[in-house]
Amino acid sequence: MTDLPGPLLASGRAADVYDIGDGKVVRRYRQPGASVTDEARVMRHLAARDYPVPTVHSFYGTDLVMDRIDGPTMLEALEAAPWKFIWYARVLAQLQRRLARIAAPDWLIAAGDPGQRVQSMLHLDLHPRNVIMSPGGPVVIDWTNAAGGPGGFDGALTFVEIATFSVTSTQDRLERWMFSRAFRWFRGRRVVQPYVGAACDHRLADPGTLPEARIAVAALRRSVNKQPPVSDRR
Repeated sequence: MTDLPGPLLASGRAADVYDIGDGKVVRRYRQPGASVTDEARVMRHLAARDYPVPTVHSFYGTDLVMDRIDGPTMLEALEAAPWKFIWYARVLAQLQRRLARIAAPDWLIAAGDPGQRVQSMLHLDLHPRNVIMSPGGPVVIDWTNAAGGPGGFDGALTFVEIATFSVTSTQDRLERWMFSRAFRWFRGRRVVQPYVGAACDHRLADPGTLPEARIAVAALRRSVNKQPPVSDRR
């Protein structure tokens, strides 16, 4: 591909997404030598099991060619209609629950609890910015961090990311609190809560966690230490 494959649609921490026409985009990593092979294999593994991901057409080196998915992200949809937070929290929990029911392939790196006998598919960054509300239904994107492990750990990471998302106003803080607790309720508190401490540690160990989020995650981690344990029934 050329240096400029098409119009720039989005930029993330590690990659840019370009429209290359014919209903396709290319996700191109900026770091030389980066490989999209595992990400492509994960998405094809999920698509074969009817999980909503963009169709992968080809991949080579730092380029991953897949279907273009039109629509707002779940975060954009929430910002446009915050009173629908319960519905969106349920959708996000359902997506995470569906993912946890899919077994991870043997070649995928384990996370959360590597000693667990059955490894579920984990996204490890499944939050409203990584869900596109397409006309055909929600589609989950950005599988860079995918791994195998206990589904509760993935749910806890989603809860922690939502609960510590950087906001400024009192109204936004209230909406963040309500959305995070609604997600945890729909996903199952007994599924999520046992892994919240480990999820906080995971976020604190991530160099990409922003300073303001890091403060909030550390505060949440301290509160977990004060809570009585919750047994995991799933």
